[in-house]
Amino acid sequence: MARAKSYDREVAVEAAMLAFWKKGYGALGVREIESETSINRFALQTDFGGKQGLFLEALQRYLAISDETALKPLQSGGLSALISFFRQLALGEADDPRDEGCLMVNTVIENAHLGIDEVRDITTIHYNNMQRMFELALGWAQEEGELSRDFELSSAAKMLLTFAMGVEVYVRMNGRVISASAQVEFLVSQIESWRLRT
Repeated sequence: MARAKSYDREVAVEAAMLAFWKKGYGALGVREIESETSINRFALQTDFGGKQGLFLEALQRYLAISDETALKPLQSGGLSALISFFRQLALGEADDPRDEGCLMVNTVIENAHLGIDEVRDITTIHYNNMQRMFELALGWAQEEGELSRDFELSSAAKMLLTFAMGVEVYVRMNGRVISASAQVEFLVSQIESWRLRT
């Protein structure tokens, strides 16, 4: 007879996501994982394949949240959706986990040293998807007459991705989401300058 789990997997993965977000993969020890998630060492190994397996699942959880919240409105929103997306990057609340930066950006930087292929695959998929969403929003804006027909969608989408990643590094460095407000507003003024005037 199988032993009943002593933890809720979804709740535990969410807690692990927050713990990895704050500490990083390398610095988060097994004892801390146990205390933060209620997953004991045995379950960590048998249910997740160890610390790395839990980390991969936590990253997938983060991706799912990002896709459904921050990125989904970009599919058909044009310039206004882009502006809203970037302004949200600099809006925070008390005890906001985003004061630690972005879990994906933090992971990209840490994994340059760790070299975990599965982690690289997840982060690459995430940022390719984000770039695609930026290009979709710009394409929608072009179709709606907000942008000129010769506006370079791909290059602009890559620039927006670079800016988004850079903002998260700046937030991590300063420990406050709102620290990037001025930069975001400058970008907003640039996006507005792309708009065709009628």
